[in-house]
Amino acid sequence: MSEVFLLGHPVSHSLSPAIHNAAFKALGLPHRYSLRDVTADKLAEVVGSLRGETALGANVTVPHKLAALRLVDEVADEARAIGAVNTIVRRGSRLVGHNTDAYGFERAMDAVDGARRVLLLGAGGAARACLHVLLRLGHEVWIANRTRAGADELAAAFESSGRRATVVDWARRSIEVDVAVNATSLGLHGEDPLGDLPLPGVVVDIVAIAGGTPLVRRARQAQDVTVVDGSEMLLHQAVRAFELWTGVPAPLEVMRAALPR
Repeated sequence: MSEVFLLGHPVSHSLSPAIHNAAFKALGLPHRYSLRDVTADKLAEVVGSLRGETALGANVTVPHKLAALRLVDEVADEARAIGAVNTIVRRGSRLVGHNTDAYGFERAMDAVDGARRVLLLGAGGAARACLHVLLRLGHEVWIANRTRAGADELAAAFESSGRRATVVDWARRSIEVDVAVNATSLGLHGEDPLGDLPLPGVVVDIVAIAGGTPLVRRARQAQDVTVVDGSEMLLHQAVRAFELWTGVPAPLEVMRAALPR
């Protein structure tokens, strides 16, 4: 049996084991996906252990996506452009870092028609993938992060066709936009990253938890708000990661059906 792990802190909320293990079972693959709660001081040791012959690789989640970039032997082009790794693939004794968040987020954004004004909340590894996609798709983007320096750094790091994101203070994130994207971890513990602010016409929350985050639940109760919850991005980034690990097409509908709702 080969193993795949989710490395992060925390990880107990993750829906990933359900969808990957359902896919392995459906295809008769002798693999197992499990959770490893890893603090920052242990990350290098745990990533190094993936070079063992029993590991296929790993997913990487909050707060380790930027650090993982420096711990692998090779970085795929898109992961290098984004500056974050969320998927590690073992090739012999070498570890290759990929970013499947961008693909997953772009598929989730299929529900958003045309170029829009977008407020992006967050400046971590997931937000980097989101901004990479948003600018490439032609959206006009504003970034708000609880730490202003992080937002400034993120905005400076990405440009597409001469377009860059504009930074706004967290306290001023009530600006008028068409789409709000939550790429923070707010929502894991009952928070709403928009507080009591009015909702735009489209709400995208990349935090995937069973039942939806408080922001997703509030948006679903509102009138005329399109809601894209974290399960869409999770599903499609998982499909890409599955194919990188196994080399076979992922059973998309099996994985979709396995998502806890």
